[in-house]
Amino acid sequence: MRVLHINAGNEDGGARTYIVNLMKGQKLTHTESSLLTFEDGPVAKMARENNLQVAVMPQKQRFDLSILKPLIAYINNNGIDIVHTHGPRANYIVSLIHKKINAKWAITVHSDPRIDFSGLKGKVMLKLNLHALKQADFLFYMNPSLKSYFDKLRIPDDKLFEVFNAIDFSNSNPLPIRHNTFNILEVARLVEVKNHKLLLSALSKVKFNYRLTLVGDGPLMSELQKMVNDLDLNEKVEFVGFKENTGDYYEDCDISVLTSKSESLPTVYLESAYYGRPVVATNVGATDKIINNTTGWLVESENEDELIAALEDAYHDWRNDTLNQKGLALYQESRENYSIEKLAELVDKGYNLL
Repeated sequence: MRVLHINAGNEDGGARTYIVNLMKGQKLTHTESSLLTFEDGPVAKMARENNLQVAVMPQKQRFDLSILKPLIAYINNNGIDIVHTHGPRANYIVSLIHKKINAKWAITVHSDPRIDFSGLKGKVMLKLNLHALKQADFLFYMNPSLKSYFDKLRIPDDKLFEVFNAIDFSNSNPLPIRHNTFNILEVARLVEVKNHKLLLSALSKVKFNYRLTLVGDGPLMSELQKMVNDLDLNEKVEFVGFKENTGDYYEDCDISVLTSKSESLPTVYLESAYYGRPVVATNVGATDKIINNTTGWLVESENEDELIAALEDAYHDWRNDTLNQKGLALYQESRENYSIEKLAELVDKGYNLL
């Protein structure tokens, strides 16, 4: 089976990691896969660094349709069995040619389309993306709460297949550690859906000492920095911006946090697991499949009191040097169930159904 993954190429978040890890897993399960992007950007770069097969078919601009004929030829001439698209632009482009290619078409829906877009351009992009979702032969999705949304879109159940995020645990060796200061880490884009404001508000009310590191960039940077200043947290909170590699930050933390309003099963949980760090997370999407009382703390979305209680409990475990037990439990659970091999095997089942 020959699979061609297609992505715009400018993605630097979780979708990029998902595509690369899926392809790495497919190498291990002997599924022949390659990647095509419309920009020679971070996705192609990360794929090359992992010794994956990459081709770039540049667009002059986002809606440059001159690539349609070359793309049809590329797919048909290379004997591709399944075209697997990731992201709205790739979905839209393939929606224009799917009847002219000799391959089945699958989409992975990485996040909730209803909150991915904003403004007038966003409304147009949402409409085009939803059209593509309805046209595709098969949909992989990671957020179980999207199932009811797909039902409203009248997408048949036999076109839907739930998957999950995964990372490569082959070189992981988490070491128990306790830092001199209670170090908290959040790795997330500075956007509304990640709800950093909830975390900052909660931390302004706790009674213990801590250090919070925020890894990520985004449109809310200045607003969140002002909030930190207004709450008098400047000595406790550090903004470090976007980082290509986050391993050192996980090693330097005692817990990681994600306070999102909406998620699927984010890669950051698995990255935290890789380093044996427990997670405080909001109960959204598929989070409860991995974060629980054994592996961390699960709180209701936008519930500040529950978040404060979880942070205080985590601090108590840190003081008693029992925090690592949860981190190692998260590592064991994640390695067993969310490896790249497990993901590739599951996606292959979807391909066979398709």
